Amino acid sequence: MLSPREKQVVDLLLLGKSNKQIALALGVTERTIEFHLKNIYIKMEVTSRVELILKLGKSTGDGFYPDLLQSTVDFEKTKIDNGNQPAQLRAAQAWKNLVFLIKKEVAMTFKISFEDLENYLRSKPFLFGLLVLLSISFMIRYIVFDLGLYFWVSYILLELILILGSLRFGKLLNQDTSFKPLSVILVAGTLPLIAAGFDQAYLLMVLPYTGATTISIPTIQATAEWLTSANGFPCLVTNLSITSDGAWFLAIGEVLLLFLLSRKFGKPSGGNKLAIA
Repeated sequence: MLSPREKQVVDLLLLGKSNKQIALALGVTERTIEFHLKNIYIKMEVTSRVELILKLGKSTGDGFYPDLLQSTVDFEKTKIDNGNQPAQLRAAQAWKNLVFLIKKEVAMTFKISFEDLENYLRSKPFLFGLLVLLSISFMIRYIVFDLGLYFWVSYILLELILILGSLRFGKLLNQDTSFKPLSVILVAGTLPLIAAGFDQAYLLMVLPYTGATTISIPTIQATAEWLTSANGFPCLVTNLSITSDGAWFLAIGEVLLLFLLSRKFGKPSGGNKLAIA
């Protein structure tokens, strides 16, 4: 009836451990333990941890906590179905309960899996850093090589995002915090999109009134301008020319170097460790 994780929670609960102690022992959050206990109470048909202990003690024949008073809660289940409901209705209700239970179990499994993965990534900073670097590098390539940046301020904004993000990430790993690795990877991969969004806003909102814009930097040339079509409608015409991957490798090398420097010189002194809210 109980899942393997729920059995672990029950075993620790029977040892007299609190929710916080159980969470530390299993490497999950206290909210996850509360979630497990709710499911255990439903499956075991109890309403509290005391009644759960009493019921398990009776079922196993062990004398757990003999000094506790017997529960006054009536466990007799109220029969909702009066026996006169159609068979189809009863079957539909049974399927509904089954689907609800499956959805709840799947949600719990995903939650536990994500927590286990995040705990693993916290214990493997090299692998965690590699995943963040890959996320950033793929996003940079998409923005610069596929989407294109056509305004010089957009390149400066992207540069600032990479510098500040690399330094912040290095400091993050130097601190004893309970950050969420998967959230960090997601933010690292999407943060460069700010520069792309700014560039697109400039092309659509400002460029129609300023004419054309041209960017020429080593290995990258980009031009954009608004023209009038034969039908009299304005249209945006862009041209992106990239001769090599030099700019991409340079950006990745810059991110890696700043990250390593922040890891080396950003370590907290003494025993004071900062926490991120």
